[in-house]
Amino acid sequence: MKFDTKSLKQFINSLIKNCSAQRFIIAAIAIGVTSCQNGNKVTSTEKNDTSMVIGFYNVENLFDTTNDPTKNDEDFTPQGKLQWDDARYQTKLQHIAQVMDSLPGALPVAMGVCEIENRAVLEDLIRQPLLASGQYGIVHQDSPDERGIDVALLYRKDLAKVQSSEFITVALPTPNDPYTRDILYCVLRIQGEDLHVFVNHWPSRGGGQAETEINRLEVAQALQRKIASIASTQPDAKILLMGDFNDYPSDKSIQSVLQAGSTKPSALYNYMHEAASKNEGTHFYKGEWGALDQFMASWSLVESAKGLRAPAGSQHRFYNDLVLFKDKEGQSRPNRTYVGDSYKAGYSDHLAIYLQIQF
Repeated sequence: MKFDTKSLKQFINSLIKNCSAQRFIIAAIAIGVTSCQNGNKVTSTEKNDTSMVIGFYNVENLFDTTNDPTKNDEDFTPQGKLQWDDARYQTKLQHIAQVMDSLPGALPVAMGVCEIENRAVLEDLIRQPLLASGQYGIVHQDSPDERGIDVALLYRKDLAKVQSSEFITVALPTPNDPYTRDILYCVLRIQGEDLHVFVNHWPSRGGGQAETEINRLEVAQALQRKIASIASTQPDAKILLMGDFNDYPSDKSIQSVLQAGSTKPSALYNYMHEAASKNEGTHFYKGEWGALDQFMASWSLVESAKGLRAPAGSQHRFYNDLVLFKDKEGQSRPNRTYVGDSYKAGYSDHLAIYLQIQF
């Protein structure tokens, strides 16, 4: 019997989760054998492949272990209340790399991430054994967010070239808390065609959805203005939005400001609209899944007859036992790194999402 690498990894992960210590040792040996034989996932598309993956992941607080006096990162130090030491940091890096490696096909051509502290943690991430052969480049800039968390884009330098990048800073209309994450705008050339990518992490709903909505509307308006500017000179530009929007597909910022929906005449197509209606979200809150993490795109990308194309139904959430656990009620939910101050050695409070791009 012959197993492909992905099937073998899933089998081993199942053993690790469910079997005895003796079987765990066997699984660990199997991982070592697999690693020696295969290294890691194929890093380029095969000749017969006509698709590639673009992903997004809110990795939940990827901090280094060093105290930065310019940021509120004291908890994420060995002396802080979370006891964030190098062992925990390395486990976090390995988990993020494992998720990226577990997405279908070759390593993602691009991966948007949020809740990362700085460029150094991204450099540590792309050096992980599972990702190293992808030779990822980084698009990142420190944002004014008071916690010091940023958005970034990782891209495979063998498959994508950065044509330009820009960080859009938005001042929030709340005087006591005017700072938020920048919007990352990057033009990637993939298969000889430009893809306009926006990576987002909108202001939190903490304090109440209604009370904080004004902040997300402000960011949505800044994003909409930039999209309109691109469309004014390049009406057929292929535009892809990704991120943790901290709003749902039905909320005003998405539906009214960005005009993203499931059918025309919506200005943008929201891939997560249908998933949200089926309770197939990416973030679990008060007993329900919510689609805070979303892909949206111009119709020129959704309906393209040539070149890059991502039709309806191309999106998926990484709903996998690897990153889930069952609570006391038997409900599967994201396996987090921390719950409160308690270390759980999990992955994130969000599921990764990915889009299968055809060409």
